[in-house]
Amino acid sequence: MEAALVLPIFLFAMILILYLGLLTKCQDEVQWAMTRIAREASAEYGASGSRVFGSRAYYQTKLNAYLEVKGLAVSLLESRLLQENDEIDLIAVYQVKLPFHLLPAGTCRFRQRVHTRAFTGVEQRTEKEEQEEAVVYVTETGRVYHRKRDCTYLKLSISQMKYADISNLRNEGGGKYKPCERCVRGTELPAGREVWITNFGDRYHVTRSCSGIKRSIKEITLSKAGKRTPCSKCGGG
Repeated sequence: MEAALVLPIFLFAMILILYLGLLTKCQDEVQWAMTRIAREASAEYGASGSRVFGSRAYYQTKLNAYLEVKGLAVSLLESRLLQENDEIDLIAVYQVKLPFHLLPAGTCRFRQRVHTRAFTGVEQRTEKEEQEEAVVYVTETGRVYHRKRDCTYLKLSISQMKYADISNLRNEGGGKYKPCERCVRGTELPAGREVWITNFGDRYHVTRSCSGIKRSIKEITLSKAGKRTPCSKCGGG
């Protein structure tokens, strides 16, 4: 008696699960076919530019050929093709008949969508635009921009010297060292006082942490370099 009651319910549940699996497979196949069509149309439109890709008949014919589900009528009438920004908006609508009358109509309606943009070619930049987008390197107080981050003008070599020897020293450019406006400020220094100098700088400092020694390097585009001039060492590239 119990088996007679439970067995029909069990069989019904198994058949329902099996049918739900078939519905899922059907949806996957429709989605795969639409995705394939959209990709092919996008590439072909970019190559030929033909207006045939704005016709629903083109997509409907391909969809019917790609679908492996027999007897499934899929409509693309709601699709929008090449209307805004060369977009391909495929909308598939179809109905599947249910094996049991779970719904009054006896069918289940599905609506799936694939949205992409047709390939229209590669945008060509002008030489001026490419130059403006070039990346350069600047410092907070620097008046030049550098093409290379490893430019020796950006990499400071700091040395400690005696103040008495400053008058005899020259930087890499052959220039003399002058007192730093930030940390020296015209103060008279004893001959034995230790000061700091850099290889490409033209100032001597009484403190290692002076902001005139520290250098913060920023990466910007050439169009934002403003009135800065190219570095004499790396800016001409």
